[in-house]
Amino acid sequence: MMMYPYIKLGPRDGVLIISIFIMLVLTLIFKWSVWEFSFSVIAVIISFLAGNMKPNKKNVLAFLKK
Repeated sequence: MMMYPYIKLGPRDGVLIISIFIMLVLTLIFKWSVWEFSFSVIAVIISFLAGNMKPNKKNVLAFLKK
């Protein structure tokens, strides 16, 4: 049962939210600056987006067909 069905969060979104929450906790524990927190969150988001990228299999094996 979904509490907020209009949000439509999936498991990948949950992992991203948890990782950003961990960065916030690390910021509070180790007293990082706002810049360090921002850079770490940006790095997590970039790695999340890079993990979603799928290679085009047609172009990867194009050199073998020639």
